[in-house]
Amino acid sequence: MTRDMTSLEAELGKDSLRRLERDAALRRMRLDEQHALTEAHDQATWYVAAVHPGHEQQVETVLKDIGAEALVPMRKGKQRRRRGRMLPVRDEVLMTGYVLVRFVSTARALRGLLRLDHVIAILGGWETPYPVSDDKVAQIMRKADNGDFDYERHSDVMVAAGDRVIIGDGIFEGQIGTVVTANSKGKGDVVVEVDLFGRLTPMVVPLAVIGKV
Repeated sequence: MTRDMTSLEAELGKDSLRRLERDAALRRMRLDEQHALTEAHDQATWYVAAVHPGHEQQVETVLKDIGAEALVPMRKGKQRRRRGRMLPVRDEVLMTGYVLVRFVSTARALRGLLRLDHVIAILGGWETPYPVSDDKVAQIMRKADNGDFDYERHSDVMVAAGDRVIIGDGIFEGQIGTVVTANSKGKGDVVVEVDLFGRLTPMVVPLAVIGKV
């Protein structure tokens, strides 16, 4: 038989009982907020969660475990050699520090997202999160699968620090930024600083999708 509140209070004391009740209420609230990320999928939109770099796949797994839609586009990484032998190319995260999440943007859902471990922010801000169309997400995933963003993909573009460039593909397509790290190898990545929503933000971009302005 479940003990009544009087017996629990006698056993634990008023302060301990209040803490238990507060913790239980907080757990219920967080579960409710997380549930909001899974509601009304037919009306949902893709948004971009900013996360701690290196934890993209961990956040994706947590979101999927609670029933939310989440994607971390992948690509083939750098070709490496050890003791004269070519090592198998590893898959790596395409968009360092970002996870695509599809949900209906409500205060409950946003709180549920932002309370998750390693989630830093929602791109565009709480009031006006930056939407990404279903077609754009499908295009990114298709191109990632086809190898269009792979580290070893050749490009004729060479850039120096300070060059102004335009991002020609991905969720930041059309954004103009300034090169931070030079790249004259014809492949690999470039760190580009872009003005996103009034804030200069450095991002790692495949050289294959960079164009000179």
